[in-house]
Amino acid sequence: MTADGGGPHVLLTPNLAELLPQLRERYPHCRFTPVPDDEPVREEWLDAEVILRSAMNEDTFDALLSKCDRLRWVQITAAGFDWVGGDIMRRRLDEGLLYTRSPNSYNVPIAEYVIGAVLMHARAFPALRAAQERREWIRIVARDVIGSTLLVFGTGGIGREVAWRARALGATVIGVNRTGTPAEDFDRVVAYGEHLALLPGADAVVLAMPLTTENQYFFDTAHFAAMRETAVLVNVGRGALIVEDALVDAMHRGRIAAAVLDVFEQEPLPPEHRLWGLPRTTITPHTSFRGDGNLQRLYVDFCANFDRYLAGEQLLGTKRQPDLGY
Repeated sequence: MTADGGGPHVLLTPNLAELLPQLRERYPHCRFTPVPDDEPVREEWLDAEVILRSAMNEDTFDALLSKCDRLRWVQITAAGFDWVGGDIMRRRLDEGLLYTRSPNSYNVPIAEYVIGAVLMHARAFPALRAAQERREWIRIVARDVIGSTLLVFGTGGIGREVAWRARALGATVIGVNRTGTPAEDFDRVVAYGEHLALLPGADAVVLAMPLTTENQYFFDTAHFAAMRETAVLVNVGRGALIVEDALVDAMHRGRIAAAVLDVFEQEPLPPEHRLWGLPRTTITPHTSFRGDGNLQRLYVDFCANFDRYLAGEQLLGTKRQPDLGY
């Protein structure tokens, strides 16, 4: 609390400014200030205790970290921690800065994207679209989703949202996590070390895991070789989960039926990048998380933690495995 008995001063990025009326009504004793992009740090921002960060210039963020001596907590509007952090951030964390993510805000649109990708290929929409462009009347026998098997890497919030939706369509959903710890909404969960043996039985493989030191570039030539030729790969995790050369080779050789990629090591993907022209591959510009309900979900996630912060309770969405970065 501030010296005058008022609530904490919270800075938030301009793209979250639509939340201001709700936040000010719910927390009338707190101050909420949007921080414009590419502006010098203002003196009236220096007493901030909290930053709710979405899109923010890195220089501005570093300047706030350096100059806001009262800063105690930063919440990012993302599911993963790997995209934020430099030397100044690491120093402030060592000094006790609280750092949390928004664990539920984007799970729904990402899961719907995954199910859409699976249905798109099961129902052969790309092939039907190509036939339409040729003005060719063809009938393609689609593959049933009911009775199929999804192998989902990552059993956190996104994975669980994928799992119950796929099971509602009649699919069997197997989750993969580090230890094989059971997770709600999956038919079963296996440990990471067992996943290669399951790839030949999967009709769709979904990468929805955080990028860590353990799993960088784990999906390689051996994984593509183990997959069914009729299978589809959907990546909504991080681009660096996949060995790009192995992906390119697999798609050119027809090792799997299709790939749907929403995340890449280099973003934006340059126009000349080889992935754009990869056969049977759908490229989307890291848009799986975008949905018209996101802002309200961000509000709910933030308020759940802000209530805890005001009460002096432990915050939600902290790193579960700090040594691995998630």
